[in-house]
Amino acid sequence: MKKIIYILILTAISTLIAYLYVLTKDGFGKGDVIPFAVQTLILSTISLLLIRIYNKVFDKVHFVIGFFLSIVFSTVQTVLFILLLWFVFGPWIGAISFPFQICWIIGVGIANLYLLTTSESQFNVRHLLIVTGITGLVVITIRLSNKGKDALAEKQNYDIICLVHRPTDISQSSVEDLVRFGLTQVEASTILEQDLTGTFWTDKFFRISESKMISTDYPNYEFDKMEEIPGADIEFMFGNKLDSTINLNPNKLIIIMNHPLKESFVFKEPLNSSMILIQDLNGDNFKEIHLGEDKNSKKVTIKGTDFRAFPYSTPIILDLKGRSEFRLHGFQWMNK
Repeated sequence: MKKIIYILILTAISTLIAYLYVLTKDGFGKGDVIPFAVQTLILSTISLLLIRIYNKVFDKVHFVIGFFLSIVFSTVQTVLFILLLWFVFGPWIGAISFPFQICWIIGVGIANLYLLTTSESQFNVRHLLIVTGITGLVVITIRLSNKGKDALAEKQNYDIICLVHRPTDISQSSVEDLVRFGLTQVEASTILEQDLTGTFWTDKFFRISESKMISTDYPNYEFDKMEEIPGADIEFMFGNKLDSTINLNPNKLIIIMNHPLKESFVFKEPLNSSMILIQDLNGDNFKEIHLGEDKNSKKVTIKGTDFRAFPYSTPIILDLKGRSEFRLHGFQWMNK
């Protein structure tokens, strides 16, 4: 009976955390939850080979030591889970759209604490409830703090232009070349003043209005009701077609990249003004050019490039007020 309960706790807790995480991301990644649950069920069944070892250790040590050992065992067990999944699927485990490592370490940890409570150790249900309560209190405090910061943030209204820069020794671009991408004369001139030689290209843009994504290609798509419209999440993620007949927002976030990014870059977004970010020709740093003084409290992350799929992609992660984070398909690379 103990083994069955162990499997149920590990699988149910891990899957529940994955599902709750997906809910906070506007449903992004919901298709991965059921396969993840099946994988967890298989791995938790394999973990039954370790229960006898855990019980022998827990029976012989003080419950405080047993508690810390359960943390160590859970960490090692989670690493073994990841290695087994990697052995079966290879780099494709990177396609799982939520932090499965965190889901597992929490699920494994609670399952192993259950074993500790059923051992001859003095660690009992009361201790388990205290540990769970403290953990829950910490999580709630962090969540409330984040909600407080979110409430203080200003409404977000701007367009994102992701420009690919192809450096050459000869300057081939003019203000008119950049204006056709929806930039103003001032924004285009500011970019060319940075001594960037070469060409620029993009064919899409992203619009944020009242802190939610807007589709100019399909105006009937509702960002807060994506699950009701098949394909809406893909449309928001991949952006709108750049069309000179569309009036772009006066405030823009213009991101210029010339090569894939190994390390993520995080910055605060502008408030009621435009901002230009220009990637260094070498390395992962960006030059920030603010066309206004104020910044919002919300942050934008240019994620490290995913080299495990082809073509490589560099996503942009937006922290939207009242809607948590949303992932954009910012840049695509055919080679490193």
